[in-house]
Amino acid sequence: MDFNGLLQQLSAAWDRIQAAIVASPELAGVGLALALGAGAAVAFLVLASVFRLGAAARRAALASAVRRDNEVGARILIVSGGGGKQRAVSAFMRRAVDEHLKDYMFGGPFRVVAYPGGLEGDQRAEKLMKRTEADLILWAESPRGVKGGQARILSRPTNTFETPRPPWTLAMPKERGAWSEALSRAMAYAAAKAFRPALGRPQDFRAERLQPVVESLLSILGQKPKADPKLLAEMVDDASAGALQLAFAGNDSWLDRSVDIARTTLAEINRSAAPDRWIAANITLGRALRLKAEKRFDPVLLREGMSYLTEALEALRSEPRFKLAESAAQAIGEAQKLLGTRRKFSISGGGI
Repeated sequence: MDFNGLLQQLSAAWDRIQAAIVASPELAGVGLALALGAGAAVAFLVLASVFRLGAAARRAALASAVRRDNEVGARILIVSGGGGKQRAVSAFMRRAVDEHLKDYMFGGPFRVVAYPGGLEGDQRAEKLMKRTEADLILWAESPRGVKGGQARILSRPTNTFETPRPPWTLAMPKERGAWSEALSRAMAYAAAKAFRPALGRPQDFRAERLQPVVESLLSILGQKPKADPKLLAEMVDDASAGALQLAFAGNDSWLDRSVDIARTTLAEINRSAAPDRWIAANITLGRALRLKAEKRFDPVLLREGMSYLTEALEALRSEPRFKLAESAAQAIGEAQKLLGTRRKFSISGGGI
């Protein structure tokens, strides 16, 4: 290849381009505009890269600060969202936590931290929890087909022996007018229960601490918020169990209320769609009627309560898990019977 000839051709072509630009001011203006546009694009890319690096550095610093801050009780991270629907859902969750979470934390301290940016997927949420050691992370997602967006909640296990808790996904109403005060309180309860699953075990709490929570749940449910059906089911069941626990604690004003609440709960459950909830509701109503019969010396109520408990027991007996439990209990009984037979086994001397 003749490189000298190629260079001469390129030089001649450049000379022709320069001559054309000089002869045509319009062409010179186009070239200048293209040059300015290219320079602006490069500057924008540089600024965007600097901004991304700065945002990443701020997130890393904030994650480290949250991780070090272990003297404030529960550490709650609310991811701001990537914009649009995500940011709106995140802002709603932030207001719910700020205004109502204290009602379900039994006086325990907590700190709420806004975390910039967006978050997508369980794995990224789990990584963020490991980086920050936060106790609770709330973020929003906007998958296709979910017009109102989703609220996601991930909580950290309380000890190293507890299995990781799966994130809770709650669909938000499509209409912004349905994002009401009652829904805000329901979302705060969802966050509290994700952090403290024991809220579903009202027997773990003293009556004076439990009663405000049960009253709040009944108030929320009475306003019929358009919350995710899973969340509403949890709240209904917790309110019913909590009312019964208050009645067992000796508060006679809850005797009738616990029966009424349990009846309403059972009537609203579709047995085929939620068999476990239906069985639990029968047991709750049966126990409530048994307690009321004991206090009022009413054999009619007692028989009615026994009928609901029998319904639950019959349903349980058809469950494979119950059959396995019966088999295990029978095997244990047979083993204990053998251990009590001294003719076949010697239990003295520390050996069998």
